[in-house]
Amino acid sequence: MNLVVARSPFRLILFLLLGVPAVLLSVDMLVSYRWVPAPTTYGAVVGSTVDESGNTVDVTVPVLTVDGEAQRRRDLAFGGVLLLGGVTTMAYAVGGLLRPRPLLRATDEGISVRVDGRRRSPRLLPWESIVEVRSGVRDDEGADMPVLSIHLDDPAMVPLDPAGGVADPPWLHLWADDWDRPAHHVAALLDPRARRRRGPGSS
Repeated sequence: MNLVVARSPFRLILFLLLGVPAVLLSVDMLVSYRWVPAPTTYGAVVGSTVDESGNTVDVTVPVLTVDGEAQRRRDLAFGGVLLLGGVTTMAYAVGGLLRPRPLLRATDEGISVRVDGRRRSPRLLPWESIVEVRSGVRDDEGADMPVLSIHLDDPAMVPLDPAGGVADPPWLHLWADDWDRPAHHVAALLDPRARRRRGPGSS
């Protein structure tokens, strides 16, 4: 058995599409001012020159007014935040599309789930310790989110810091809203395997 669940590519593409306008808007706020109103300025005379007709004309340059300086500081702050957020979102989306990272992997040994921390290896939950695998919904800040729930016979085996999940020993609930396949499909494939490992008289 080798079942791999990763993030939905459609969700990653959506992140990429959101990151592009954020970067374009930030560049406009920081540099070009083609769509965002430019800070207010006044023309300051810095010298004079002779035009083609031989007339002497003043040379002026735009200088920020007091309000314009405040507007420019605002644009630098918001533009910088947008640029950082847009680049980060695009990098996350492109990295996920080019190198999909397994969120869950089921093999003959058991189910592996990620825990927080880049250097940590996935946590293996052996089949003999898995009592049940089912899908459902769980409240997440007022919204019902789909989850894949894994019931373990030993509460101490439940990872306390699952990436994209909630520990509720003896249950482990994994958020499945951005998976590349529905949680109920995954549960239908995994639960029979857990049931075959249950001993006589197990509930």
